[in-house]
Amino acid sequence: MARRKRVQSVFLNIPYDAQFEELHLAYIVGLTQLGLKINATLALPNQDRLKRIVGLIEKSDVSIHDLSRIESPSGVPRFNMPLELGLALFRSHITRGRHRVFVFEKKAYRVQRSTSDVNGIDPQIHKGRPKGVMAGLRNIFYQSDGTTVPEMLSSYRAVRRKLPELRRNAGSRSLFEAAVFKELTVAALVERERILKQR
Repeated sequence: MARRKRVQSVFLNIPYDAQFEELHLAYIVGLTQLGLKINATLALPNQDRLKRIVGLIEKSDVSIHDLSRIESPSGVPRFNMPLELGLALFRSHITRGRHRVFVFEKKAYRVQRSTSDVNGIDPQIHKGRPKGVMAGLRNIFYQSDGTTVPEMLSSYRAVRRKLPELRRNAGSRSLFEAAVFKELTVAALVERERILKQR
């Protein structure tokens, strides 16, 4: 039986809003700690955006879709996350499963009610907590370096302490901008190296 190749890149499909900042940071730090390259839509211009999203999915080994905030306070549901999940599922279909798809949710069984067509995918339930995100990532991406959830959390806390400086440097309060995303990724990489040296 052929072994699966090591996962190198991940398409990350998450909501971009202030209430999701902690989990956004947890995904960036957790995936970076696992040695994965993150492909996200943050840096994409609005023109030809859908085509570029398809391109990001195509160049990623796997995709993660967080469906925990598809509802909206305004009463209008957010369809971007389910739409991108659909694109990734099609990619998985045409590549005969070489592109793997993972779903994260805050509450157990909610995905089965809201998006019943994905009943074959068991979602990772993070309960709205960074530790839950990291446990889910560790569960699906057990890479050979054996990164642990406590190591991820240590890196998470270190990067979180740098947020005021990163916001100042980018001239923005939002973490959901291309410049901040790049700075967060670099900070997470520095923490990964620190953890590896401590072993």
